Amino acid sequence: MPANVSPEYKRAEENFRAAKTPEEKLVSLEEMLSTIPKHKGTEKMQADIKTRIAKLRKQLSSSKGPKRHDWFHIEKQGAGQVAVFGAPNCGKSALVNELTGLPTQVAAYPFTTTAPAAGMMPFEDIQVQLVDTPPLAAESPPWVYHILRTSDMMLWLMDLGDDGILEAVEETRGLLEKARIGTAPTEEHIWHKTLRIGTKSDSPDAEARLQILHEFLGVEDVLSVSVETGKGLDELKLEVFKSLELVRVYTKRPGKPADMDDPVILPVGSDVTDAAQHLHKDIAAHLSFARLWNGSGYDGQRVDRHHVVQDRDILEFHT
Repeated sequence: MPANVSPEYKRAEENFRAAKTPEEKLVSLEEMLSTIPKHKGTEKMQADIKTRIAKLRKQLSSSKGPKRHDWFHIEKQGAGQVAVFGAPNCGKSALVNELTGLPTQVAAYPFTTTAPAAGMMPFEDIQVQLVDTPPLAAESPPWVYHILRTSDMMLWLMDLGDDGILEAVEETRGLLEKARIGTAPTEEHIWHKTLRIGTKSDSPDAEARLQILHEFLGVEDVLSVSVETGKGLDELKLEVFKSLELVRVYTKRPGKPADMDDPVILPVGSDVTDAAQHLHKDIAAHLSFARLWNGSGYDGQRVDRHHVVQDRDILEFHT
């Protein structure tokens, strides 16, 4: 084991050793894969974990029997995968439907969502995948937490139309802690970037409940939205994009206009070489320099392969 593995990886490995069911083992393996340092020294470990994950997924998908839960895994698509969760009847399906057009079942009673459903949320010139999950409850199957853990980030929905909002939030927080999922950096849990969303802001007394919620959580970053009025939905899309920590890079050929319809999507901190590698490994291998255009003063200037790219940069590669 490499000396610099994170505490999160060590905890996931301990959970794997203690796991008794295939579902628990798969959850732990997914945690191990997501938290292991990504460098050459761990390539064999990563390959071994991926092999074991594939075997367990196959086992779970082919297993038949009344005592086994169906196992769901949502393949990632688009610029990032965002898991949407919350207490029963908090408005998850209505929000996902509004943002993605996904034909989810929406009803004024709890537990209408029994399986995960994924749809694509457009934001400017990219698409972000939203996954509508069943409500969190004591009887939630392990695969619900598996989807939360393996997503790129989470949206925690809280119902501003519910007089029992504090009890619902506290119960949800307890379920997350029991599953060792953190919504803020701690030493005890695996942390996932989380946006807190107050739904149904058009409800009577919603603003008063929002203020109470801020005091209860000790934060003031709960974004208030309404599917009925459209309030906050554009801001929500922007906050999701910011939280995913991505940059969009557009490419062009010499003497040709830039392709502004299909950006290369990279993590914040990526450089020119990373952008070239995304197009083709041969371009990256033989890259000499690039020319850069952006709104920060670059107008075709030459930059080296280690230049860090910014959102909306335009690059022209030269080998």
